[in-house]
Amino acid sequence: MDSTILHLVLAVLAFALAGNVWLSLAVLRASRRERVAPVALEAGQALPQVTARLLGARQRVKPGADGQAAVLLFLASRCPKCLEKLPALERLLPQAHGAGLALWLVSEEPARRLRTFLGSAALQAVTARVSLRDYRLLNPHMSSPSYVFVDHQGAVQAAGLIGDENWLGLLEQLADQPEQKERAA
Repeated sequence: MDSTILHLVLAVLAFALAGNVWLSLAVLRASRRERVAPVALEAGQALPQVTARLLGARQRVKPGADGQAAVLLFLASRCPKCLEKLPALERLLPQAHGAGLALWLVSEEPARRLRTFLGSAALQAVTARVSLRDYRLLNPHMSSPSYVFVDHQGAVQAAGLIGDENWLGLLEQLADQPEQKERAA
């Protein structure tokens, strides 16, 4: 009978140890999550500097930090509105390049999913993958399809959803380029 009690006590201790490990891991996971409410990027604020990896390449880049005005775009592969925006964004690439504006698609999604979602080699060439932590620095509200306009000094000029007033203003400016008018003529 003594060995039966000993086995029972050992079983209870093993359960207690397993429960303790499980709870410790749960606390660790919870402590790693950011509990602070996201703060939107404001005009005039310096863009957080993050390092990204180009999709399909080992090359590292710093979107919005190279001394060139930039537009950072945030799209999600599971967002139907984002999928609808892809053809227009692909047509926008040459206009932006002609105006000296860097256009970056920034994502934290796996490369394989991004390639399938984007399809176009032109869009894949301007896609930068960042960690989830860095993605949250650049897109605190995790919104999509959205953008951040950055000037040549790395300061945020505007941020919002693709299709809002600032976005439409950018499209108008790019369409008014002398080079675009010459092509249309």
